[in-house]
Amino acid sequence: MMIRSPTIGTLLSLLLLVSTNNNIVSVTAWCSPLRYATSIPATTASPSSLWAMAKNEDTPVENERLMKEQQSRRNFVQKIGATVGLIAGVTTSSSQSALAVERAVGGAELECQKAGNCLEIGEWDGAVGWQWGAKDRCDPTDPRCGLDGKLMDAPPQGEPVPELTNTITHQIELSVSIGRTDSGVLRLGLYGQDCPLSVQQMVDFVSSGIVTTSRLMFEDGYGISSAPVSLENGGLVTGIVPRERIDFGIPSQAAAYAKSKGKAKAGDNFQAQPRPKNNELANEPYVRKHTVAGLVSIPSKGLGYGGSGLESEDEAFASTFEITGGSVPAMDNREGRRVIGQVLDEESMAFLARLVSLPTRKGIKGVIPGQNSGPPLVKVSVR
Repeated sequence: MMIRSPTIGTLLSLLLLVSTNNNIVSVTAWCSPLRYATSIPATTASPSSLWAMAKNEDTPVENERLMKEQQSRRNFVQKIGATVGLIAGVTTSSSQSALAVERAVGGAELECQKAGNCLEIGEWDGAVGWQWGAKDRCDPTDPRCGLDGKLMDAPPQGEPVPELTNTITHQIELSVSIGRTDSGVLRLGLYGQDCPLSVQQMVDFVSSGIVTTSRLMFEDGYGISSAPVSLENGGLVTGIVPRERIDFGIPSQAAAYAKSKGKAKAGDNFQAQPRPKNNELANEPYVRKHTVAGLVSIPSKGLGYGGSGLESEDEAFASTFEITGGSVPAMDNREGRRVIGQVLDEESMAFLARLVSLPTRKGIKGVIPGQNSGPPLVKVSVR
């Protein structure tokens, strides 16, 4: 087994963490642009040999020139406030009982904060003050695991069941799984008398599915693959704003279809269901404001319009409906969303409190730093 440079033209230096134990070698490498690409036999490596191979053995003059180049690049990175880190990990084991060395991200964040070099070494979480990862956090599937990765004394307490202000015409039950070890139920009541079109669309979404194209596409012989958009097929919690709201949807219709058929990909002939074109939904009344926890909320234009509007048709239902975790005036004033139902019982409210307190992959879609919200750290599926 060899550790190689990712590109021919890129020259690498390695900051190596090596542990050996009975022919087991675990190597974690941080890579930055330098002048050498090094191949290291993982089965024969030792800490001293790895360090020697990573060192620069050129002449003093050449060393001085390289040091100036490195310093210039480092200053440039600091000025633009961006660092690109490439992490390569290789582990070989001769025994299934041996444990691989795991890098404690949280510990590295604390160390770089003390040293003041988080940006330089690529520790983004440390740079923005997050402390989340590896050995320094609690198990996110534990009901007592808090938003900051620390274990709480008790699970979060549910808010009171919302006051019943509108007639309940439909009741639905969502089965929610947190990872592979925990699950719960959300029992919802919908205001079909006040918002009949919105409620019918919601009922379709959580049962048979929404169809916005011809059903002939579902028949064999037309050369097109498609399926209704249903929470029962690929439904997930796609986003959490801690203690404020939780978002439900289908991140990708193609991925959901492929999974339902036992395939790796949906195929080039797959066609996603476009957003519904029902202008009548915009005329339905706003019967309640988002003032308490446990309210079911949809976009003013209906399901399929919860994102920025720039998503592809495949991702149109990634943000389909939300349930409030508290009072959220912005959902009325800025977002213009419509309440169409509510949570019905204390058990569901207690489970909702758990969901809105789940640890998240912070940032927009868990990628762009700077936000406290994001997708849940563990997969949360919904049926």
